[in-house]
Amino acid sequence: MALLDFMDIVLNLPPAAAILVISVVVSFVTTVVYKYTTNQKLLKEIKDDVKRMQAEARASKEPGRAAQLQKEMMKRSMQQFSSSTKSMLITLVPLFLLFGWMSANMAYEPVKPGEEFTTTTHFAKSASLFGSSTTLSTSEGLEILSGATQEVKGGTVTWRLRGEKEGSYKLTYALGNETYALTVLVTEKFRYENPLLAKGKGIKKGSEIDRITIDVKPLQPFGEFSLLGWHPGWLASYIIFSLAASMLARKWLKVY
Repeated sequence: MALLDFMDIVLNLPPAAAILVISVVVSFVTTVVYKYTTNQKLLKEIKDDVKRMQAEARASKEPGRAAQLQKEMMKRSMQQFSSSTKSMLITLVPLFLLFGWMSANMAYEPVKPGEEFTTTTHFAKSASLFGSSTTLSTSEGLEILSGATQEVKGGTVTWRLRGEKEGSYKLTYALGNETYALTVLVTEKFRYENPLLAKGKGIKKGSEIDRITIDVKPLQPFGEFSLLGWHPGWLASYIIFSLAASMLARKWLKVY
């Protein structure tokens, strides 16, 4: 329950702050696990040996001696990796679960009340539906701004929608005798529902429909800030924060 409460609190924070908190907590926990599941005395010896051999290799004027030192450093590095295997195995599964949770909760911007958004049906390249029609229906409170029934004229059909009030709304897509559904969450909070149905994952394999999407925007934790035109997403932000947090945690806890 405490973990669920923590996750709920995190999701009420601004995206950048949420990712920062998760990165710091995870980096601290994994650093503690690493410290107490490894032989720190041995790792310190390896680190000191590698540092000494690096200095000796740079100072050596004998190619043969430098090559020998490089070989010895490689052996010591492999020994260091081997000593860290237990720690890696302990933290690997929780990290994969964390990434799955973040991907499901931090990949997209939420749909806000009064904000116009679109949903699109994408047809298979082999689809022969030209001239047929497809219909979108919604639960009460969600307005379809374009025609609910549209003719298929190309590879996609797109509808514009808007919800004035917060709530969970069902979208139902009909094509011939096929019917599919997605849920869109209209909210001021940092929340969203799964925005995708794909062939074999909600859409039957023999369907003329390739996928159905709610066209939410990818999350930009830092808003309009960009680095040479690059807007970091949740994963890049997590990696950046984690690297910085891990360095500080290792220094503070004296981890080698």
